[in-house]
Amino acid sequence: MPASRPAKGWSISKSWAIAPPTGEAYDAAYTVRLAHDDGSTHDLVVEFEAPSALASVGYAEEITRGVLRAGGLPGHVVIDTGRSVRVVAEP
Repeated sequence: MPASRPAKGWSISKSWAIAPPTGEAYDAAYTVRLAHDDGSTHDLVVEFEAPSALASVGYAEEITRGVLRAGGLPGHVVIDTGRSVRVVAEP
């Protein structure tokens, strides 16, 4: 993920579990809904590669905060078993 300015004005409004959209190689996924100060929203899918020992809604939100600090606003990220974040879809 390229370093840039933080994505300002965004905050997490809610998060929920979903079926992993990428398939069987992934064992957990969450949608993290972001709300902007201007009233707009953005959904980020955070997906965990199997076997994931740390998959949780709290960890998905932590990943989302890191993505925002890095200046990104992707539509879908994957966390591999080594905890690396990979952007797989832009909005």
